[in-house]
Amino acid sequence: MIFPETQVQVSLLSKFLFIAKCCYEQRNFATAIQILRGLENLIVRQLPAWKCLPSKVSEIMEELKAVEVFLKSDSLCLMEGERFKTSPTIPSAHVLAMHVQQLETGGFTMRNGSYKWSKLRNIAKVVSQIHAFQENPYTFPPDLQLQTCLRQRIAFFNDADISVLAADNHANFYQMSPEKQSQKIQDMLYRMKAMFQ
Repeated sequence: MIFPETQVQVSLLSKFLFIAKCCYEQRNFATAIQILRGLENLIVRQLPAWKCLPSKVSEIMEELKAVEVFLKSDSLCLMEGERFKTSPTIPSAHVLAMHVQQLETGGFTMRNGSYKWSKLRNIAKVVSQIHAFQENPYTFPPDLQLQTCLRQRIAFFNDADISVLAADNHANFYQMSPEKQSQKIQDMLYRMKAMFQ
C-alpha cells in the first residue's frame, strides 16, 4: 500500500528527475549534475518513495549517473560532436575544475628547467572550453522573481541541519534511539575486539 505522503514524494522525485533530464538534453550540464547530487544525498536516498518509482523514472536516474561518469571521464568530452558548435552549453564548473586540478598535479617544469609544454597545452584546451561555451549563450530571459525566491530559500535554509529537518518528518527518516545507537556501537566494538584477539 502506498501512503499519500509517499505518492507526493514519488511525484516530487519524478519531477526533479524529468527536470534534470530536460537540462541534460538542453546541454545545461551544471543544473543536471546539481539535481543528481541533491537526489543522491544520503537522507534523500532514504525516502521510501524510491521503492515506488516507476521503472521509466528510475531509468532516468541511471541515465543521469551515466552522464555524470561521461562528464568526468574525458576533460574535452563536451567539445565533441557537431551539437557543441551550434547548441548553447552550461558546463558543470565543479567537473571542469576537477579536470584542471587533475592536469595540474605534478610540476610544470622538468628537472632541467624546461617547461612541460604538452601539459600546459592540455590545461589550456580544458580552460578554453569556457570561452567556447560563451560563444553560444542561452537566449532565455532571466526570471527575476524565481531568482529572488531561490535566494530567499537558500538564505532561509543556509544554517539548517538537514538531518534535523528530515527527522521532523518521521515518514522520511528513521532515527534510532540513543540507547539503541550506543548498544549498536558497543556490539560493533566487541566484534572488532574479538576479531583482533
